[in-house]
This record gives sequence, C-alpha cells and structure tokens, in this order.
Amino acid sequence: MHLPQGMGLLPFLNSHDAFFRMTNVSLPEQPRTIPFLALQRKAVLIVVPGEDALLGIHEHDSRVRHEVACLFDGGLVMGTLPLPKGVRVSDELMQSEEFFAIEDCTLGIDASPEPVMEAEELVFVHAAEMFGVAELEPE
Repeated sequence: MHLPQGMGLLPFLNSHDAFFRMTNVSLPEQPRTIPFLALQRKAVLIVVPGEDALLGIHEHDSRVRHEVACLFDGGLVMGTLPLPKGVRVSDELMQSEEFFAIEDCTLGIDASPEPVMEAEELVFVHAAEMFGVAELEPE
C-alpha cells in the first residue's frame, strides 16, 4: 500500500480515495505476486499494519481501555478500544472516522472447514463494513 511521504496509515485509510493502490500483492493460493492491484475501499474489512508502518495514531496513557468485539460477516475482531475517561464506546463510534484502531486483538475468521484465530497487536477496523460492536463486560 503506497502512502504519501510522512502520512500515517490511519489518516491515509481515513482519506476518501475510492481505491487503495497496492503493488507486489500476494494472494492466497496464487504462486506469483501481482504487480499492481487497485483495491476498492469498501472491500476492506480490517488492516493489519506492518511492523515498520508509520501508524498515525496518538498514544495517550490516560485513556480507559474498553474490551470490544467488532462483528463482521464471517468473522470478528476482539480487543481493546482506548478512549478518554468518561467517553462511552457508543459515543466514540457515533463520531469516529471510517477506520479506527483496536489494540491487543484476536481475529476470528470463519474459514471452513476450520475457523482461524490469530493474535495481532493492532488492527484498523473499517467501521462502515462491520455490522455491530459489542462492549464486553470485564471479568
């Protein structure tokens, strides 16, 4: 995915290009990489940033961590949504950008015949493509 110089991944995802331009793309079950792919924005459910990606998120130690599950057709992302003290998950979602960050994630993908579970430190979730968010009760 090609980002403008100095722009973080989250601000880039929240720009309003209809397509994301990608090069050297690997697809499952394909032996060769694809030199160029224009991926439609609404086809993206989640983005897992690479290790060296400039993220473009603000780190705040004073945030309250809310355990959430973002539900998609065929899968889910469970993790924590850090919010300022006093801000509810529902309030944040009503005013959030199109993509938002979930930390300390578990991804669950309904891949028949066996579901796939994967852990990630950070995932950007496409709010427009999920069908719901559940706030999980602390144990």
